[in-house]
Amino acid sequence: MASTTSLGHGLELRDGDLVVEDGRLAELSGLPNLVQALVLRVLTPLGSDRFATDYGLDVTDVFTRAVTARQAEDLLRLSLVRTLGGDARVREIRDIEVLDPPGGARRLWQVRVTLVAVDGAEHTVPVEVTV
Repeated sequence: MASTTSLGHGLELRDGDLVVEDGRLAELSGLPNLVQALVLRVLTPLGSDRFATDYGLDVTDVFTRAVTARQAEDLLRLSLVRTLGGDARVREIRDIEVLDPPGGARRLWQVRVTLVAVDGAEHTVPVEVTV
Protein backbone atom coordinates (compact mmCIF):
# COMPACT_ATOMS: atom_id res chain seq x y z
CA MET A 1 0.00 0.00 0.00
CA ALA A 2 1.30 3.44 -0.90
CA SER A 3 1.85 6.05 1.78
CA THR A 4 -0.10 9.29 2.07
CA THR A 5 2.89 11.09 0.57
CA SER A 6 1.93 9.38 -2.69
CA LEU A 7 -1.04 11.75 -2.69
CA GLY A 8 1.43 14.56 -3.23
CA HIS A 9 2.29 17.87 -1.68
CA GLY A 10 1.91 21.43 -2.86
CA LEU A 11 1.06 24.98 -1.93
CA GLU A 12 -2.21 25.66 -0.14
CA LEU A 13 -4.78 27.80 -1.90
CA ARG A 14 -7.72 29.56 -0.25
CA ASP A 15 -10.31 31.23 -2.48
CA GLY A 16 -7.81 31.03 -5.35
CA ASP A 17 -5.00 32.77 -3.47
CA LEU A 18 -1.82 31.38 -1.97
CA VAL A 19 -1.92 31.12 1.82
CA VAL A 20 0.87 32.74 3.84
CA GLU A 21 1.42 31.66 7.46
CA ASP A 22 4.18 33.14 9.62
CA GLY A 23 5.72 34.76 6.55
CA ARG A 24 5.95 31.47 4.62
CA LEU A 25 3.80 29.91 1.94
CA ALA A 26 1.55 27.27 3.52
CA GLU A 27 1.84 23.74 2.18
CA LEU A 28 -0.53 20.79 1.93
CA SER A 29 0.28 17.11 1.71
CA GLY A 30 -1.59 13.85 1.60
CA LEU A 31 -5.36 13.80 1.27
CA PRO A 32 -5.88 17.59 1.63
CA ASN A 33 -3.49 18.11 -1.29
CA LEU A 34 -5.33 15.56 -3.44
CA VAL A 35 -8.71 17.11 -2.64
CA GLN A 36 -7.42 20.59 -3.51
CA ALA A 37 -5.96 19.33 -6.80
CA LEU A 38 -9.19 17.57 -7.79
CA VAL A 39 -11.32 20.60 -6.95
CA LEU A 40 -9.00 22.77 -9.08
CA ARG A 41 -9.42 20.32 -11.98
CA VAL A 42 -13.18 20.67 -11.72
CA LEU A 43 -13.09 24.47 -11.43
CA THR A 44 -10.90 24.79 -14.54
CA PRO A 45 -12.83 24.84 -17.84
CA LEU A 46 -11.56 22.17 -20.24
CA GLY A 47 -9.04 23.59 -22.68
CA SER A 48 -8.49 26.86 -20.84
CA ASP A 49 -4.93 25.93 -19.84
CA ARG A 50 -2.90 26.40 -23.01
CA PHE A 51 -0.12 24.15 -21.68
CA ALA A 52 -2.44 21.29 -20.68
CA THR A 53 -5.39 21.45 -23.06
CA ASP A 54 -6.86 18.16 -21.81
CA TYR A 55 -6.97 19.47 -18.20
CA GLY A 56 -10.26 20.66 -16.72
CA LEU A 57 -13.97 19.92 -16.71
CA ASP A 58 -16.15 20.10 -19.83
CA VAL A 59 -19.71 20.99 -18.87
CA THR A 60 -20.74 22.33 -22.27
CA ASP A 61 -23.07 19.41 -23.02
CA VAL A 62 -24.51 19.47 -19.51
CA PHE A 63 -25.71 23.05 -19.73
CA THR A 64 -26.27 23.63 -23.47
CA ARG A 65 -28.05 20.52 -24.76
CA ALA A 66 -31.79 20.04 -24.61
CA VAL A 67 -31.83 17.17 -22.12
CA THR A 68 -33.88 16.11 -19.13
CA ALA A 69 -32.61 16.75 -15.61
CA ARG A 70 -31.65 13.07 -15.30
CA GLN A 71 -29.71 13.17 -18.59
CA ALA A 72 -27.93 16.34 -17.47
CA GLU A 73 -26.86 14.60 -14.25
CA ASP A 74 -25.59 11.63 -16.26
CA LEU A 75 -23.61 13.94 -18.58
CA LEU A 76 -22.15 15.67 -15.52
CA ARG A 77 -21.14 12.31 -14.04
CA LEU A 78 -19.43 11.29 -17.29
CA SER A 79 -17.54 14.59 -17.45
CA LEU A 80 -16.45 14.23 -13.82
CA VAL A 81 -15.21 10.67 -14.42
CA ARG A 82 -13.09 11.90 -17.35
CA THR A 83 -11.79 14.89 -15.43
CA LEU A 84 -11.03 13.28 -12.07
CA GLY A 85 -9.84 10.02 -13.63
CA GLY A 86 -7.18 12.04 -15.46
CA ASP A 87 -5.30 12.57 -12.20
CA ALA A 88 -2.65 9.86 -11.79
CA ARG A 89 -3.41 9.64 -8.05
CA VAL A 90 -6.97 8.44 -8.70
CA ARG A 91 -7.10 4.68 -9.14
CA GLU A 92 -10.88 4.20 -9.34
CA ILE A 93 -14.04 6.28 -9.14
CA ARG A 94 -16.64 4.32 -7.19
CA ASP A 95 -19.60 6.68 -7.05
CA ILE A 96 -20.69 10.17 -8.05
CA GLU A 97 -23.70 11.42 -6.12
CA VAL A 98 -25.40 14.56 -7.41
CA LEU A 99 -27.09 16.34 -4.49
CA ASP A 100 -30.09 18.65 -4.59
CA PRO A 101 -28.93 22.26 -4.94
CA PRO A 102 -29.32 24.43 -1.84
CA GLY A 103 -32.21 26.88 -1.90
CA GLY A 104 -33.29 25.82 -5.38
CA ALA A 105 -30.11 27.17 -7.02
CA ARG A 106 -30.30 26.41 -10.74
CA ARG A 107 -26.70 27.01 -11.77
CA LEU A 108 -25.05 25.07 -8.95
CA TRP A 109 -24.50 21.34 -8.73
CA GLN A 110 -23.20 19.88 -5.49
CA VAL A 111 -21.55 16.53 -6.00
CA ARG A 112 -20.01 13.96 -3.68
CA VAL A 113 -17.39 11.76 -5.38
CA THR A 114 -16.24 8.51 -3.79
CA LEU A 115 -12.93 7.30 -5.16
CA VAL A 116 -10.01 5.02 -4.46
CA ALA A 117 -6.65 6.77 -4.56
CA VAL A 118 -3.19 5.31 -5.12
CA ASP A 119 -2.84 4.99 -1.34
CA GLY A 120 -5.44 2.20 -1.61
CA ALA A 121 -7.94 4.00 0.61
CA GLU A 122 -11.45 5.09 -0.30
CA HIS A 123 -12.00 8.85 -0.04
CA THR A 124 -15.05 11.09 -0.45
CA VAL A 125 -14.46 14.42 -2.16
CA PRO A 126 -17.13 17.16 -2.14
CA VAL A 127 -17.23 19.24 -5.32
CA GLU A 128 -19.37 22.17 -6.53
CA VAL A 129 -19.92 22.76 -10.24
CA THR A 130 -21.33 26.13 -11.27
CA VAL A 131 -22.04 27.90 -14.52
